[in-house]
This record gives sequence, C-alpha cells and structure tokens, in this order.
Amino acid sequence: MKNSNGKAEAGEAVVAAVEADTINQVRELLFGADKRATDARLAQIDDKFEKIVAELRADLAAKFTDLENRIDTLARDVENRRLTSIDDIGAAIANLGATVRNMGASGKAR
Repeated sequence: MKNSNGKAEAGEAVVAAVEADTINQVRELLFGADKRATDARLAQIDDKFEKIVAELRADLAAKFTDLENRIDTLARDVENRRLTSIDDIGAAIANLGATVRNMGASGKAR
C-alpha cells in the first residue's frame, strides 16, 4: 500500500507542479507586458529621483560653502571694525588727555 500511496503522492506533486507552471504561463500572458512596462517606468522614476537627489546634494553643498565664506567674511569685517573702534577709542582718550593737559596748563598760566 505504501508504494501505491507513494506513487499517488508523487503523481499529485507532478500535477501540482504542472498546474503551477500553467498558471505562471497564463499569468505571464495576461500581465507580463504590463508588469514589464511598470517595472521599466519604476526604473525610470528611480533614475530621475537619484538624479534629483544628487543635484540637490550638490546645490546644498554649494550653498553651505557660500554661507561659510560669507560667515568668514563677516567675521573678518567684525574683527576689523572692533580693532578700528579700539584704535579710535585710544585716539579719543589721548586727545582727551591732551585737552585736559592743555586746560591745566592754561589754568596755571592765568
């Protein structure tokens, strides 16, 4: 009985495999062209998306570089203004000292 049962199971497996293959062939005939077209369109979309992402990355990198350069320029300008202000304050203090000395000297002369 095992032999006939084993043969039946083997026969059923062959029939199932044939049916699955037949179903796959029918599926390919019905939907294969659409699936390939959809896959091609998705591949095109992926390519466009990757190109856009690469362009955005390059654009952002350029903008960050420009921003860093502007910040460096502003930092130099602020430092130059700070040094100029310190020099101006020093000159004003020196002028004030000279004015006070002159006032003191003119007061002694009276």
